[in-house]
Amino acid sequence: MKPNQHTNATRSATDLYYPRAWAYARESKASPALPQQLADLCAAARLEGYCMVGQSCDTPRRSLICRPGRRALLRAVRNGQIDDVFVTRLSQLSSKRSRLRHILARFQRKGVRVHTTEIDLRYDLYRHNLENVLAGGNHPNG
Repeated sequence: MKPNQHTNATRSATDLYYPRAWAYARESKASPALPQQLADLCAAARLEGYCMVGQSCDTPRRSLICRPGRRALLRAVRNGQIDDVFVTRLSQLSSKRSRLRHILARFQRKGVRVHTTEIDLRYDLYRHNLENVLAGGNHPNG
């Protein structure tokens, strides 16, 4: 074995793994300004030991059909770039139950965990009648 191979193998075996997180926020009348929401979500993720790899947001001024922030999040999920998503509550992802169910199912297929910072995740799933979407119910924050 070449010395570099051994060194690289040893280094990778001792490196710490920091899950990759994404923060997503959507502005609404009942929520604080987007910059503060994103800062709070990123702080919560870092406090739990996550490495922030991205963040995105949508404002009510943008078209309801075309949410570029949510599309960026879903693209990162599809490409396997993130392990965890931080939102204040599930309704940030979508206010429509069918679309929210689809998004959560996509997260589960890709092994992406969801964290909610304002409402307990299990209760939020119950409120949206989606408690059976995430298998096992063993997700953090709930």
